[in-house]
Amino acid sequence: MDEYQKSAPQISALVTFKDQEYQQLVQSSAWLELTTFLQTYNIDDPYPQLFIYKRLPKPREIMLGNPHIDTTGEGGIAIDVPTRFNILMQGDENTEMVWWNHDRTSPAVASSSFIRPDGKSIGRLQAVGETLKEKWVAAGEPITRSNSLAKKQEYASFVRTDILHALNWTGANPRLILSVRSSKPWQF
Repeated sequence: MDEYQKSAPQISALVTFKDQEYQQLVQSSAWLELTTFLQTYNIDDPYPQLFIYKRLPKPREIMLGNPHIDTTGEGGIAIDVPTRFNILMQGDENTEMVWWNHDRTSPAVASSSFIRPDGKSIGRLQAVGETLKEKWVAAGEPITRSNSLAKKQEYASFVRTDILHALNWTGANPRLILSVRSSKPWQF
């Protein structure tokens, strides 16, 4: 977290584990416990990633997250990621997350690019518009809102990520989420 806070080009990022870190995690008893639990929901293709959000110099005045669709594959956008299991490791609990009924075929969704923490440019599907306000206008009113998705040491959540969604994070505190990605269709 400290290194990301100092050097990352963006205020937030999805970070993939390095090979040694990945091997350490997937060989741990905690990962075995987690994957055993996920198998009860027929998730047999878990892939761990980290979401890191910086502490901003001052909290955001407009708490609108960036409406986007989680994707992977060629160019970063070839394959939708329909399901994630998110575990809050550090940060504010019960931060609002919202969803819209727009998938990759919606005219409210466009392809863009951004810089990853490793400095590489990657594709992203997100709401059309230049500013967050414009993106929210293009997406319209969210169909679902939740403020009860994560509580440290108590519960985590399955979240749908193959439609536009956003985390309305304040920036007052850093945030770290262990996210388990799955290609299984949304079933919850």
